[in-house]
Amino acid sequence: MLNAEIIKQKAREFGAAAVGIADIACFDGVAPQRDPKMVLPNARCVIGCAFRVPRALYRAMAEKRQFYQYAQTGVKYIDEDLSVLFLLKLGAIIENAGYDACLQRNVSNLKIKGDHTTNPEVSDTYELVHAEAVAPGKPTPEIILDFNFAAQMCGIGAVGRAGHLIAPKLGPFLRLVFIITDAPLECDQPFEGTLCDNCGACAAACPGNAIGENGVDSWQCAAYYRGAHRSNPFLEEDFLKDHPRREAILNGTEKFNRESARALYPELDFLPSRPTGYIPCICGKACAVACYRHLKEKGLL
Repeated sequence: MLNAEIIKQKAREFGAAAVGIADIACFDGVAPQRDPKMVLPNARCVIGCAFRVPRALYRAMAEKRQFYQYAQTGVKYIDEDLSVLFLLKLGAIIENAGYDACLQRNVSNLKIKGDHTTNPEVSDTYELVHAEAVAPGKPTPEIILDFNFAAQMCGIGAVGRAGHLIAPKLGPFLRLVFIITDAPLECDQPFEGTLCDNCGACAAACPGNAIGENGVDSWQCAAYYRGAHRSNPFLEEDFLKDHPRREAILNGTEKFNRESARALYPELDFLPSRPTGYIPCICGKACAVACYRHLKEKGLL
């Protein structure tokens, strides 16, 4: 008989570094466009799994030795290849036992209607502005889970000041997938509290001042993720030489919004991204690196 122990054992065999199961009741009250019950109305639980992103990929960026591998191996490969194979294998076990398994991987470039933020990891994001509910009481498609919230409900970790999920042992170096299922599995308790102690190391490390008291400005982050800062090792002397705001941009004091960030994107093509749509992380994920180092020094990981 299928049970939580079997699911967790198989998830780890297939490559998950952490796994937890949330009772579907944990999602009561969330927006319909984020609600797993709107995906599978008879769902009983949500299975969450985290994959480890190798620490050395971050170290190579921090030391300005290599940037491209993080975007390709640590982000694209895990989200588009490893995650899919993992979900198909784990989902098959669930469905072979007679239950439904709605597989949920990160779709990096889509945003639900009303979500005006962006994802700095990809060439651009697309808000589903033309989506309309098919009938009263139905959600506006596409339904996209809030991965960080779902991971917390699964007991995996909780979000820190920089907007990253932080998990025991893994810190912020992870990627997530989920399965919505009607299988009657024993559920875990939601993650209580957070490993983030609001030290501010992430905010201090960000070259674009994208992290404030109220969280992350994703458009600000996107411009500096792509390299609009002095610490960019690919920067040439003539970069933005005729731009009236050049010094403010390079110093990280320029404030970007959706329009101004997108306008600057063509100037931020330091490493090839067009073949895959994933942007090389030329800020080196300085926020995540600073967070990880702080947590290690404090003995919290």
